[in-house]
Amino acid sequence: MNLKAKICVSSTSSMADEKLQISVQGLTAHGSVTLKMEVTTDEGYLFKSFGRFKADSSGCVNLSRDQSYGGSYSGIDQMGLLCSLEPSADIVQKFPRFHKIDVKQPMKFSLSLYNIDVTSVEDLDQLQSDGKLEEFELDSCEFERWFMKPGFKIEPKTYEKDGFFGTLFLPPGEGPYPGVIVMFGGYPGLLEFKASLLASHGFASLALAFHGPNMGNFFFEDDVPCADLGYFKTAVDFMIGHPNIISSGVGLMSISFSVHIALMMATYLDHIHCVICVNGYIWNLHMRYLLGDKRMEAEDYGFFKKVQRGMEVEDGTNVRHDVYTKISVSHLHSLEGKGLIPFYNKKNIGYMMVAGLEDQCLPADHYADVFKILLEDAKHPNFEVHKYVGAGHLIEPPYGPVNNHMAILRRPVLTGGSPLPNAIANEDAWSKQIEFLRKNIIGQSTICTLKQLHLT
Repeated sequence: MNLKAKICVSSTSSMADEKLQISVQGLTAHGSVTLKMEVTTDEGYLFKSFGRFKADSSGCVNLSRDQSYGGSYSGIDQMGLLCSLEPSADIVQKFPRFHKIDVKQPMKFSLSLYNIDVTSVEDLDQLQSDGKLEEFELDSCEFERWFMKPGFKIEPKTYEKDGFFGTLFLPPGEGPYPGVIVMFGGYPGLLEFKASLLASHGFASLALAFHGPNMGNFFFEDDVPCADLGYFKTAVDFMIGHPNIISSGVGLMSISFSVHIALMMATYLDHIHCVICVNGYIWNLHMRYLLGDKRMEAEDYGFFKKVQRGMEVEDGTNVRHDVYTKISVSHLHSLEGKGLIPFYNKKNIGYMMVAGLEDQCLPADHYADVFKILLEDAKHPNFEVHKYVGAGHLIEPPYGPVNNHMAILRRPVLTGGSPLPNAIANEDAWSKQIEFLRKNIIGQSTICTLKQLHLT
């Protein structure tokens, strides 16, 4: 091994939504090298990426300054190796989703530097299987990416004891902190990585599951799919009653299936300051919601069967064709009492819509347009719409690869998005969402100061 060549990473332990500086020193001037990155997810899936670089006259490579001449990505991109990670060839057909399951443990990455010029990650794999790759290795290192800061508090909540299933992440200290409820979409059970990351920015964040095993809030009534909106009210009441959380109200962060739920909560529940919607439909399409004696009916109770019929197979992947209709504003207004969610009438609630224009699950671009028209027509004073060219259905916290496939109904489904555009969307949308939450929760609180919040 050449001891002169050295990989430098700005931090061997950092938060997952923080940028890294990656560079190499001690190379031959103008020499060609390959950097390879690997990481194994909590579910045991191996992801890889690589880039081909040329050293400058001083024998240095800096990823924030120097372009990759080929590999998993091309051009200058400081976080390119992380954002272009792909599942290894042996698991591609399993359509693994890149995400964090156990937020109490870091995601561990490895970086290797080779004095070789290759055209594919398979070339590197072949050299490794032949036992020849090590002779080209100049240096290697490891670093960690965390989804929760040390010293933060965790409060698990169970359906049996607390009336809802989730995990509350609290910054250290007494607060009070702005509260946010974070929901995912069709993925059953609990995902915590977005809420735990949000907590690192000074929020009391509740990761809230709302369907899956051992949860009774979704049920059937005379063959009609139903959900208890009281389940979500219980979560809101818990948050505003917590001694370390601002009591005036909370923000909601939703994506996909949970978007219409968040809009229902804003319409029919109290103590909601703002709602963030990412790539979702904005009316009650297929569920009867109950809140005490009140029933909110839906447009089409047979929708789930249409989803199954609407799946078509293209090259082994299930693709949705015209399952979600491009509903018009006039048609939405005709659904009063049977699907319309008049969220736009709540003038004291801030709304944000984030839409990926390459979303292959639903017409997110169209729904964002309708969302905007409804709010404009109502002369709503506080809303934002952000659209991202080339981004798919899953716009998530930054500096990870695009998940352009995922399993729905136990089948792989194309969700859309290209690596570079999705990476740009993830970074920009995440910062905008954090700013939006701060403005709308802290701005409406009369008891909270920035000093109390310890915001970073």
